[in-house]
Amino acid sequence: MPQVSVPWGQTQCTISLPEDWTVEQVADSLLRPAPEDWADRLALVLGQPGTGLSLEKLLAARPGGRIVVVVEDVTRHSPLPQILGVVMRELEHCRVGRERIEFVFATGMHTPMSDAQAAEKLGPAADGVAWRCNPWQRPDAYVSVGRCEGVDIQIDRGVATADLRILVSSVSPHLQAGFGGGYKMLIPGCASLQTIRHLHRRGLGRTFRQWVGTDGVHNPMRRLIDGAGAMIDEHHGASFALQYLLDEADLPSSVAAGDVLPTQRMLAKQCAVACGVLVNEPGDVVIANAHPRDFDLWQSFKCIPNTLWAARRDGVVICLTRCPAGVHGMSFPRIGLSSAWMRRLLRWLGPGAFASLVIRLLPQLASDAAFFVRLATQALRRNPIFMVSAELAGAGVRFPGVEIFPSPEPAIDAARAILGDGPQSVVVFPAGGITYPVPPGQSQGAP
Repeated sequence: MPQVSVPWGQTQCTISLPEDWTVEQVADSLLRPAPEDWADRLALVLGQPGTGLSLEKLLAARPGGRIVVVVEDVTRHSPLPQILGVVMRELEHCRVGRERIEFVFATGMHTPMSDAQAAEKLGPAADGVAWRCNPWQRPDAYVSVGRCEGVDIQIDRGVATADLRILVSSVSPHLQAGFGGGYKMLIPGCASLQTIRHLHRRGLGRTFRQWVGTDGVHNPMRRLIDGAGAMIDEHHGASFALQYLLDEADLPSSVAAGDVLPTQRMLAKQCAVACGVLVNEPGDVVIANAHPRDFDLWQSFKCIPNTLWAARRDGVVICLTRCPAGVHGMSFPRIGLSSAWMRRLLRWLGPGAFASLVIRLLPQLASDAAFFVRLATQALRRNPIFMVSAELAGAGVRFPGVEIFPSPEPAIDAARAILGDGPQSVVVFPAGGITYPVPPGQSQGAP
């Protein structure tokens, strides 16, 4: 009996497949393990950036200026306490008092962090420094810096008026923006609800296509992000990026710093080579493990649009996730339809019309959940999707069109009910949260 084994927290999850299923490919990343001296390398790039002025020179040009350090929230897994230890040592070396520094979590529309979560995320190096999350539910907290591609760019006032913004984040594949990092920490990380809503519509047109892994020139969301970021810097102050790729142990394997746009694009190219996996033939079944982005339902679901392009149309996608934080504050509509009937309805109405209908009928949906519904309907129209999570199944979580199972065996049985009892080809993504398929004949990072 064929078996596959995937990372599962600190252990492994082994799954037995039907005898007539063949594992054609295990789509592993090529991320190299982080070097033991990664913290020293971080310190080095702060003083010797790849582009632009060093952090020390930027600070010297702004004596007495206000510094905002924009960081990732609890849904990301960077070793932020150690990273901030390096950043704070540099700020202290440059004689920047802690009263001039503020940490802002680029939460976008994520659930605000608690005091305990913030303390754990920031670590002891940040003691005595003020912190807060993006206040997306307060329209008066934002300032407009102008219009970019027809969108009013509204940014947190404290971030927009800072003399220096230090953007600290990883760069990894992103289902809609191609790759994360860079100015994405500001848009949508520190943007208003109105701006985020407009941003989330980029790339979600009538034609459903793979955006993950596309470059900044051809990706519509990334173009808007980068254009808006440049406008923020023109509005006031300057931004400096400290960016890194994380290995599968969530440690920085590659680091870079300097001007935001070239720094992000350089690491995005490295990420494309490491995380874009050439897939020879689309599989009848894709098994996508959400590791290492398996914190909650929203983060876990991202591995589905990341990897479903490795499945043939109407092939089955099975997402595996630990999901320790459950739905993490999100709520979803309850629609009394089976997954099969949901897909029929999506084909009759079209995913855009169906999603718009659901959002109109349920105006209480948070904007993040509304975006989730739009994305999910497009994916569901293309492929049947099952999710395996003991946490979600035990909590009775329901999402329209996606059946949630407590273990892999019933999900495999459900897949066989759709595909039949004959031989099936399988493509496995052990780290589907950070890897994606590259079709034959297309280079990594291409549109």
